[in-house]
Amino acid sequence: MRLQKLTSGVCASLLLILGIQVLNSSSASAGCRDYPESVTEACAAQNLAEEQARQIAYAAEQAARQAEAAQAAIDNANRDAAARAATQAADAALPADDCSRSTNKFLQSCIDAAVEKARAENEAKNAADVAATKAADALLTEDDCKRSTNKLLKSCVDAEIESARLANEAKNAAEQDAIKEADAALAPDDCKRSTNKFLQSCIDTAVATAKAENDAQNVALEKAATKKAAEVKAAAAKKVQAAKKAAAKKAKSTPSPKPSATKK
Repeated sequence: MRLQKLTSGVCASLLLILGIQVLNSSSASAGCRDYPESVTEACAAQNLAEEQARQIAYAAEQAARQAEAAQAAIDNANRDAAARAATQAADAALPADDCSRSTNKFLQSCIDAAVEKARAENEAKNAADVAATKAADALLTEDDCKRSTNKLLKSCVDAEIESARLANEAKNAAEQDAIKEADAALAPDDCKRSTNKFLQSCIDTAVATAKAENDAQNVALEKAATKKAAEVKAAAAKKVQAAKKAAAKKAKSTPSPKPSATKK
């Protein structure tokens, strides 16, 4: 209730400020902030009224901020009270020694129980993993390198290395076959053949091609720059011509001054 009264007072103050500012703006003279008008009686009164209005506006703004802060504090206090009430109600539904109660979560017995629960869950997970591994091993032969008990055996390590080597060799052989097949579809002196890319004639051809492409790009850029310069020059000439026409038109429409009569 007090907050509502304060808010109503703030609103009334704002309306008063607006009224004063409207009156001042309607009766204000533009030079009342400048000397020597500022020292006249009318301007002194106006400046004083404006300063009072500014101070009232500042006070009203501060009051509004205080009202907002007070309301926020009330809202926060209400939320905290509701949360405490909900926690207390939940605690009341539990036994006094229940670790789920908010008042018991830091008790040593509850901490120990939580640690023990986590340990038991971890042990159960590890046991399940071990059981699954043993079940998978049981489906394999004793010397199968896929068994978990055999993965560090020297024979299994060597077999894995050999398998990786063979796979790498097969990959390299496939790449070489693809290159040879591509070369076979080209002429013997074609610079695209893998066997010709380091021939001096092919190197010279590549250099000449790159130079020709670079020269063509430079010519295109030069033409574009020349075209742009011509467009700018033409636009400037049009503007000059238009200015000349406007000046000539103005000169024609302006009557020439009559010669003054001389006294005899």
